[in-house]
Amino acid sequence: MTRRIALAAVVLAIASAWALGAHEHLTPERVAEVVGRAGVFGPIAFVALFAAAEVVHVPGLLFVFAAAALWPPATAIPTAYVGALTASLVVFLIARHITGDTVRERLPDWLLRYEARLESHGLRTVIALRLVLFLLPAVHWLLGASRVSFRDFFLGTALGLAPGVIAFALLGREAAARFAPWLTG
Repeated sequence: MTRRIALAAVVLAIASAWALGAHEHLTPERVAEVVGRAGVFGPIAFVALFAAAEVVHVPGLLFVFAAAALWPPATAIPTAYVGALTASLVVFLIARHITGDTVRERLPDWLLRYEARLESHGLRTVIALRLVLFLLPAVHWLLGASRVSFRDFFLGTALGLAPGVIAFALLGREAAARFAPWLTG
């Protein structure tokens, strides 16, 4: 019963934030403004915004590109990587501890058949999911609702996200320099 109340509260909070237009403030300019005002704590503010945005299904790839526009690669890549890991972990933990079996009971049979693979080959499966689907928010939620071990989730996510974060941060930096030079200074 307590999990259902917590789940209802999370869903209500997300729906309320969306209805009130909170998602409209998650523009690259707004993120840059918040991070800029945070000064030395900018990367910490960035990671917090990244995690909050991923909970409400804002694509994490936008934050990887934003990091590339805000900082040089030596800062952008580790900041985006920590943000991606933190965002994935936050959503996974919400799904794992709040939704529990409530969501699993409603998953279609075809999806549950893949769960056996997560239990027997969790690390490889999570790495493959991250390499292919990267920061797709639905993956965080489904992995949290699955029976994949926390260890396999975390290590698979850490290993599987690294190549994408590096590539997209470098690509984002190049794109920002080419098409929006005022962003990269």
